[in-house]
Amino acid sequence: MNIKEDLKNNKLTLIALDKIIKKYASDMGIDLIGPLSTICNAAGVNRTQVYERMNQLEEALTELELADPGRPSNPSVSDTDPQASRGWELREKVLRYRLHYPGAMVVNRSGRVTYSDGFIRFILDLHDQWQGSPEWFCRQVEVPYSTFRVWCNKDESQVYAEHQDRQIPYMPISASEDFRRITDDFAAWQGGIRDFFKYETVRMQLGPTPIRKVLVICGMLPVRSAKAPRYRGSTTRCQPGGILVTDGKTVKVEFTASGEVWTFNWQGIVDQATACHTAAVVTETECAAGVWDAFESSCSFLGRAPQALIHDNKPVHDDQGLREYIEKTTKMIPATGKRPENKAVIEGEFGKYEQAVGTIHLDGNSKNEIVHSAVREVIRAYTAGLNHAGRAEFDGKSREQVLRETCPDPDKDRKFIEQLHSDHTKTKRVDVLPTRLASRTILDEGFRSFGIEDMDPEGKTRQWLAERYTTEAIRQALAIFGTERNKGRLRNKTAHRYLVKVIQNIQEDIDLRWQETSLREFAEIERQAWLQELEAEYKILETECAGSTPENNLLFRLSDSAVFGGLSLQRAFWENELKLILEKNRDRFSAVCRHVRRLFEATWENRFALIAKLVAWEHQLTS
Repeated sequence: MNIKEDLKNNKLTLIALDKIIKKYASDMGIDLIGPLSTICNAAGVNRTQVYERMNQLEEALTELELADPGRPSNPSVSDTDPQASRGWELREKVLRYRLHYPGAMVVNRSGRVTYSDGFIRFILDLHDQWQGSPEWFCRQVEVPYSTFRVWCNKDESQVYAEHQDRQIPYMPISASEDFRRITDDFAAWQGGIRDFFKYETVRMQLGPTPIRKVLVICGMLPVRSAKAPRYRGSTTRCQPGGILVTDGKTVKVEFTASGEVWTFNWQGIVDQATACHTAAVVTETECAAGVWDAFESSCSFLGRAPQALIHDNKPVHDDQGLREYIEKTTKMIPATGKRPENKAVIEGEFGKYEQAVGTIHLDGNSKNEIVHSAVREVIRAYTAGLNHAGRAEFDGKSREQVLRETCPDPDKDRKFIEQLHSDHTKTKRVDVLPTRLASRTILDEGFRSFGIEDMDPEGKTRQWLAERYTTEAIRQALAIFGTERNKGRLRNKTAHRYLVKVIQNIQEDIDLRWQETSLREFAEIERQAWLQELEAEYKILETECAGSTPENNLLFRLSDSAVFGGLSLQRAFWENELKLILEKNRDRFSAVCRHVRRLFEATWENRFALIAKLVAWEHQLTS
């Protein structure tokens, strides 16, 4: 760890450094208490130079490393010493291991080093045979001593497990040489998979995707699992009784005597939160009347109307009479098309029915009413059994009990339901301009006068343009279009497309002009703010340099500010003030140039630029 990082994390180092600074300041007679400007004035130094020197010290502290805790390092060993020969042998073993197993030790761009489990076990086994000091051992194997201590501590507490190499799978005869090389390299690799891809892409001159495909084909890497889809808000669970879900289910009835099969529709409604069945209506087919009856039964079951009813996108739910009846008290929310997840709760109940009941078998020939009642009773018995059965997720309570005991707050889920209803029913989600009516009038007159109404018979293009573009852009575009059309051009069936493009281009030009005006206004405001700040700072400099000493000369201070100014406005301001004073004191040009030349903290380009201006001012070569 370097000294800069240690100062950020270690209070002991921070206090020790503060003690050293105060000691040296006391020896030099410098008072470090007070604002920085006061300290700089008392010490006779420039405040800008203080910041430059601070950056230099921070960079220097970053390069200085603190000694690790523990015993001091052993003295250096000569090449003729027996211990040196053992060290060379040890280093050779480590290097041969790293050559045989790529990825055992990977150095990342940030400087962080990662070690494989096999390499850690190899180093620990070598240390068991080592007779010298652990510090010398760590220098030979190129592993930090602190890292090695962590490995030793973990090794004492963990059960020993011998490292096993990856098994090379069976290779077909048709496998190419590159295919075999990739699998062999991965079998010998001991590091992370990402590091392997970086290593192998350089080695094989291939992208990571074909390398991964090779490893997946031969079974050395698993197939990526697909991410679960993200569903919309209609799967959010609200209070019991707040949202109901309806759908139709085809129920088959088979007569065992004749083999005839009849089908009926089970119009079911369940509670979205508890999956409690609130209605079971049987009809010949899925129709609006069945939904109506199921909704009435659900209202009777709950004792009130629900806040929302989620349904699929079948035409039966668009029946005008049905919607007028239900939407008096309940919002009808269509589910997302081709996405059963919006109605997952009722789809799951239909699946359970198929598992538990399936096709209904009736003996003998029966009349239609008997069959109808039989189907209704079977479904009623099935739903009643589910509703009254104790559920683990409800702490032993049944679905119906939880639904009836809960007293929902109608306003709690109202905001969510209204938003869900808006999201699922709104067809256009664009912001229209307030000038759309005037723009539409201009467009209608333009299309009529140019004789291109037949190109937009329904007016959709004109409505789209009126909602998005201003009257100024439309007016100018119509004028340009009319001019071109009078010349005999734009007489084809797609002439209105040219008009649309002209409107878009003119609108972009209008917007750009307005943006340029705004930019100029804000830039002038910013300029005035900078000038006020610079003028205040100039007055402070004048006050500080009232007694003009060699170390605190106004001309020198102005030249410092001109060299170190960050913005062009700042440099221009300080250069102008410097020029005004030098014109009254022309004998000071040489002194100021000499001072600027010695500002070694600044870049050569900035010093040369200011010196060039000083020379030009001195010889009156500029206006």
